[in-house]
Order: sequence, then structure tokens, then C-alpha cells
Amino acid sequence: MNERRIARLQEQLKQRLAEILLRDLADPHLGLVTITRVELDPEFTVCKAYWSALGDERARRDSAAVLRRARGYCQREMGKGLHTRTVPALEFVFDDGIAGAIRMDTLLRELRAEREARGEPPPPPEGPEAPRS
Repeated sequence: MNERRIARLQEQLKQRLAEILLRDLADPHLGLVTITRVELDPEFTVCKAYWSALGDERARRDSAAVLRRARGYCQREMGKGLHTRTVPALEFVFDDGIAGAIRMDTLLRELRAEREARGEPPPPPEGPEAPRS
């Protein structure tokens, strides 16, 4: 299967899974879950759906349990909208990239606050917005 078709199917599966989780699953333990990305293997046998959830560790565990129980249902519903010969096996994988980005932002804010408390001047701006001399 070519890369363009796989990319198109991944986007289609991502949208379909998000729709299923939003509209079809009626479990009160499912938190605010977002499908961040979907990866299909080249043979179209395994579909890894990466997800994240707002809330603390308990909310994440509860959402993970709901997704584990609903995997078969989601796979069946996902397959109804596909125009392919087979339906890939669905796996839900927690995406800790967003949590890592939030942690990094928190660390940078703390570092900036420490520098300001010591009276150090702020570092010069970097990146495309930096003024050039």
C-alpha cells in the first residue's frame, strides 16, 4: 500500500474513532479523551490509536480501562466506514507527548521565575521573532 493511501486512511480512522468515542460510547468513566494520531502498519493489520486525556492519573486510568473494554466495539464500528478488504486490529496507546510538553513548559516557567527572583536579566530571545542587529 502506498504512503499517500496509508496517510489518508490514518486520518480517516482518526476522525472515525474520535466520532465513535464522542457519540457512541456512553460510559461515565470515559474522560475527555482525544485521539492524537493513528498509525497503520504497511500490511494494514494493526492500527495503533494514540490518545490523551485531561485530568489526573486516576482519570487517565479510568479512561484506559474504558478504552480497553470498548476496543472490540470501536474496531467493529471503525470497520463499517472503511472500504477495505480487512479491518486492522485496534490497539489504544496512551500518548504521553502532551503530558511531556506540559511538564517542559512548567519547568521553563519555574526556571524563568527563579531567574527573575535572583535579579538576573532575561536571556535574549531566540527563534524567528528575535530582532536582528
